[in-house]
Amino acid sequence: MSMGFSMRLKRTGSQYRAFVSFDAMFSLIPVLMIILLTLNSAHFLTSKAMERMHQQQVFDKLVSISDYAVKQGAVRTESMGNSEARYPNWINSSKVDDELEKKLMEKTKLKTLNIALDQPGSGVCIYRIVVVDDDKKIALLYVCGE
Repeated sequence: MSMGFSMRLKRTGSQYRAFVSFDAMFSLIPVLMIILLTLNSAHFLTSKAMERMHQQQVFDKLVSISDYAVKQGAVRTESMGNSEARYPNWINSSKVDDELEKKLMEKTKLKTLNIALDQPGSGVCIYRIVVVDDDKKIALLYVCGE
């Protein structure tokens, strides 16, 4: 009789252990899903933040390029003895060319750069209101890039 009783206890103990194992497994599934969802959300938010940061850097570079173009790079100049007078926001249209674009694109490490007095290029664009050449026509200087 004692032998049957001990067999019953062993079977009951293993059933109890199996129940605990299934219970633990089913309890871990929601926890693992929450961890996976949290990691996925963190990755998504990080990638979006990096994308916004890149766009902000491109915009900041374009602002710097446009400031340079209207204050030094493409401005009208006059020689006055040993010095040179610069007229900010008064653009010499002959200085707005591929050479200026290439020089600034290399320094800023932008993928593309377009500086023009007519239609804007592709990518992020900003513009500056400028005076062009000797006829003093008001125009927009577009600075676009990626």
